[in-house]
Amino acid sequence: MISLLRIDERLIHGQVATTWTRQLGINAVVVANNDAAANELISMTLRMAAPTGIKVAVKNIREAVSLLNDKRTAELKILIVVDKPSDALELIRQVSGIPCVNIGNFGRVGDRRQRRALTDNFSASEEELEQLREIAESVRCEVQVLPSLPKKDLKQFL
Repeated sequence: MISLLRIDERLIHGQVATTWTRQLGINAVVVANNDAAANELISMTLRMAAPTGIKVAVKNIREAVSLLNDKRTAELKILIVVDKPSDALELIRQVSGIPCVNIGNFGRVGDRRQRRALTDNFSASEEELEQLREIAESVRCEVQVLPSLPKKDLKQFL
């Protein structure tokens, strides 16, 4: 069962590895990222960043869709992590049962001149905002860095 899809450009890191997995009772993390899946060093680093006992799969988007649609994953409590809205949108389009999209840290890396700052931890280009609008039409979307902080509906930023 998919518990949450999180957009966080850092993929697996301290907040995801400890806070979110504990809060949601996660026992599996699927990193859906073409670049990470193609780089064994990055894949290994992401797997090592997860807490002991948490299964981690680092897959390209196509492989992640296949894995998440596999009936054998239904018994797991899965956190999906992507680093950009376009990947989240692809998953939303192709995987059923994603209950919510959470936006954590996004848009802080790269050319910020092309992005509009929406919060301290969330910036997006017009193209990314359009992708987020489409996601928000399909599934509940929240902006929330940590589970202990208030949730904000993504639609208020669009």
